[in-house]
Amino acid sequence: MSNDNGEHPSNTAKDPPAHLTVTLEPGSMSSSNQKTSAPRLPVLNPPGPNTNYLDWEMVVEAYFRHVKVKHVLDTSDIKLRKATWSDDNDLICATILQIIDPANNRYVRPFRTDGRGMWIALAEAHQDTSTGGKVYWIRKLLIARMEGDNIDSHIDTMAKYHERLNALVTPEKPLTPDDVHTAALLGSIPKDWVACVSNLMNQEGIKTATIVSALKNESIRRQSQGDIISAPTSGPPPPWPQHQLP
Repeated sequence: MSNDNGEHPSNTAKDPPAHLTVTLEPGSMSSSNQKTSAPRLPVLNPPGPNTNYLDWEMVVEAYFRHVKVKHVLDTSDIKLRKATWSDDNDLICATILQIIDPANNRYVRPFRTDGRGMWIALAEAHQDTSTGGKVYWIRKLLIARMEGDNIDSHIDTMAKYHERLNALVTPEKPLTPDDVHTAALLGSIPKDWVACVSNLMNQEGIKTATIVSALKNESIRRQSQGDIISAPTSGPPPPWPQHQLP
């Protein structure tokens, strides 16, 4: 995570609580004609292994639906905006900024007056939809092993892995046998081979055939490197790229 000033609280005692009570007064034109109640909304953790984005998104979206402002999140088409859009957008922006950990500020700062932009930016920060993101959670499911004799805890852990994977799957981006093939292939080779496809993992929709091609090219490179090193030369061998694990 970034260590820029202002991105993280300097005193852990001042870290945001798990929930905040939010009371906001919609504008006179707002589609919610009564003062909103004071719900206890969850605070969004920083992106990473401990993100609570899925639960946070579910609760906060339900709140926005309850106070009749969710339409702001649904479309960017100016022609479809309601008369109350401006006030409702302000309410969403104010709410989001109060219920996210400061580590999330850098993702929403470019959209400080755009509620929908904030919403999308947070989703992208917390949901890795790249090929590597899918492969990561597939592998977590495939290699997980029960420790001890607490079956309930193991079942809960597996359910959480499934939930994280399922959140990355949409009708437009379905989970395919190709994804499982890629996950199994990458899990079966040494880490120094995985390094040569790390750039591909940061892209979306990479097919197994592309991964296989990259691995075969790396094999050719390694064989050529070995031949050059073993052959007598009048000078040092050429500098070959050093592959680092991400």
